[in-house]
Amino acid sequence: MSDVWSGVRWALMWWGALAGIVVCAVGYWPLVYALRRAWDVPVFPPGGGLYWLAWGLPLITVATIGATMFTIWRGARAAVAGFAVACLLTGLAMCAFGYSVDSMPYYM
Repeated sequence: MSDVWSGVRWALMWWGALAGIVVCAVGYWPLVYALRRAWDVPVFPPGGGLYWLAWGLPLITVATIGATMFTIWRGARAAVAGFAVACLLTGLAMCAFGYSVDSMPYYM
């Protein structure tokens, strides 16, 4: 029975990771650009406190909610961990790519 439960945990983790990647890929950039528009953050030159807060706030929110859910919801720990880790890693990659696009005029 332990092998079956271990397989279920791995499956939940991978499905959670897939969901985290999809949610981040679909919703991260629109949310970041909505925050940048709401706070009037200039696109160029990139940098400054509000610029990085707009990129980091969604990731900090996912990390906080993920840590809370991981602590509280014992039965879904594998899925929550997979979702949070995949969403955070995808978001960090998208943040790095977005910063490179925003700083591209420096190199042109």
